[in-house]
Amino acid sequence: MRHLWPLPFLLIPACATFPALDGTISDAARQAPYPTLTQLPSLPPVSAAEDADLQARIAALQARADQLRQIDIGALQ
Repeated sequence: MRHLWPLPFLLIPACATFPALDGTISDAARQAPYPTLTQLPSLPPVSAAEDADLQARIAALQARADQLRQIDIGALQ
């Protein structure tokens, strides 16, 4: 009996009606050319101070990750 609980969730979507998708695109849209792709503007260069800040944040996050990896999860339960 406990294995039957997902059955209603599987059967309810089977009763839904789906809209007809055929014929929803006009002929003009089918004949339209693909849009022209443009290149994104380049990002401004990173200054030395910003780079140092990012490196410090990376080091702090890696140190915290190392601390979290050392926690014995089994002992917490």
